Amino acid sequence: MVDTVTPILEEYSAYTDRQMRAVLNNRKRVGRLYDMMMYHLGWLDEDFRECRAPRGKSLRSTMCLLACEAISGDSNKALPAAAAVELLHNFSLIHDDIEDGDVKRRHRDTLWKLWGVPQAINTGDAMDIAANLSLLDLDGTVEPGMMVDIIRIFNQTVIELCEGQYLDMDFQGRSDVSVGEYITMVSGKTAALIEASTAIGAMVATGDRDVISRFGTFGRKIGIAFQIRDDILGIWGDPESTGKSAKNDIRNKKKSLPVLYAMEKSRHRAELKTIYAKEQLTDGDIARVFEILTEAGALEYTQSEAQRYKDEAMAQFDGLKLHKGPMDKLRTIGRFLVERDY
Repeated sequence: MVDTVTPILEEYSAYTDRQMRAVLNNRKRVGRLYDMMMYHLGWLDEDFRECRAPRGKSLRSTMCLLACEAISGDSNKALPAAAAVELLHNFSLIHDDIEDGDVKRRHRDTLWKLWGVPQAINTGDAMDIAANLSLLDLDGTVEPGMMVDIIRIFNQTVIELCEGQYLDMDFQGRSDVSVGEYITMVSGKTAALIEASTAIGAMVATGDRDVISRFGTFGRKIGIAFQIRDDILGIWGDPESTGKSAKNDIRNKKKSLPVLYAMEKSRHRAELKTIYAKEQLTDGDIARVFEILTEAGALEYTQSEAQRYKDEAMAQFDGLKLHKGPMDKLRTIGRFLVERDY
């Protein structure tokens, strides 16, 4: 399959990176605080030397720029927003690593592993504020009333991220999580920032509330589909593509959509809940869970839900007069999020 997404992400992430570097470099040096941010972003190694380490795909910031360009024909005026989105996303990752106890991210030691939890928390908090400061650079580009709305949406997104993360952690100790609660959780933890990315990109480009609403709805629905695809890959993904062991989410007793569906619909749901209540799962337990999911049709259900959310997302653009080039790129990213194998 021809990779049509990577060239798009590489092109637009270069613009976002330059903007983020400007935001951080404009700050007065305070010890190694900003160097730790740059380490996390993949720009410095652990000795704070320049490097090109593995980094994220910059999906959200690219979608922000493309939303603006699809409407107005110009992505540059949304650069402060794209940098803000990317800084916010990475702030959340720093805190996620602490909360999950993850010692590796993108094949490197996590921030807290190298410099301790207190400094990692502080660095994440500072990156959150840097994101808001970047957003304020839109002042003069958009009308004051729209600027207030952008700031409101951005900070509402932070609250939704926290709410989604709370629910995700809360689910770990519960056996009665419903599919509906799962959708609420991923709407906050995963989809909210994608929605903010496309909505804010649209807000920089236009004052048309219908267009802004459609781009935001696209982001939320494609974000839910994105997380559902993650759930599929966590159980049925090819380890050579995903970089994770087979059935990894079952081993970790993750309450992903396929499992929750089976807990509601399978005739073996009581057995499934009993297995998930164990402190650790054996290989036999994992194999049995996989059998229950297969018999319940969990894969087929989950695939159909991902497709449904993707179709509903794409339908938001029907009838809008948009610039074809950036719109094609945004659609390509949307399809990638739901069809990827890694």
